[in-house]
Amino acid sequence: MLTNQLYSRNHRIPKAVGSWSITELRMMKTLTGKILTLSAALFCGTLLISSAQTTTADKDLKKKEAELERQKLDLEKKSLDLKRQELDLEKAKQELQFQETGKSMSMNLAGDVLFDYNKAALKPAAEEALKKVAVVLSLFPESNVTVEGYTDSKGGKGVNLQLSRERATSVKNWLVKNGGVGPAHIVAKGFGEENPVAPNTNPDGTDNIVGRAKNRRVTIIVDKPVTSPTP
Repeated sequence: MLTNQLYSRNHRIPKAVGSWSITELRMMKTLTGKILTLSAALFCGTLLISSAQTTTADKDLKKKEAELERQKLDLEKKSLDLKRQELDLEKAKQELQFQETGKSMSMNLAGDVLFDYNKAALKPAAEEALKKVAVVLSLFPESNVTVEGYTDSKGGKGVNLQLSRERATSVKNWLVKNGGVGPAHIVAKGFGEENPVAPNTNPDGTDNIVGRAKNRRVTIIVDKPVTSPTP
């Protein structure tokens, strides 16, 4: 019996659960804990990456929305500008006595608005009228333009002819310099007292001041663009 007790003390059998020893179970527990910790870290990392991707996508979406809004505002502005230009054009046509025929269009400017009496230099106030002409001409950049000068019948014919030429040239030069008209597309001509639009004298032979004022004018003629026939 004593022999059996000594044998048992010298040969202790490790406690075990099933086929695993306590030491091995502790190692497994430690390893499992590390695996769980690593899994949690990976999960958190995945969430952070997903969150970052979502934030980037939101930023891109907001950027695209802002760009679309800017384009919308630009289109609205262009639409308003176009309407304003159309109104300016209609107003200019009315003020310039705009007339249209089959092959050309014409505008008339009163000579007294553009020039002082017996002068060919443009008055400062003439600029506003010529700006309206430029608005109309801007629609026909490739068309040929003729500026015609006329006078009343007061004075000599030679003097009036020269004055009408100089006045037409003054208007032409302004349109080239300030109105955007190409110099190759515009010419100036003077006709003096020819082609009156109103009588220079009354039926009783007295001076017709109103009629002479109408005859002192500058007419601007624009050739209509030639369109190719449809085949």
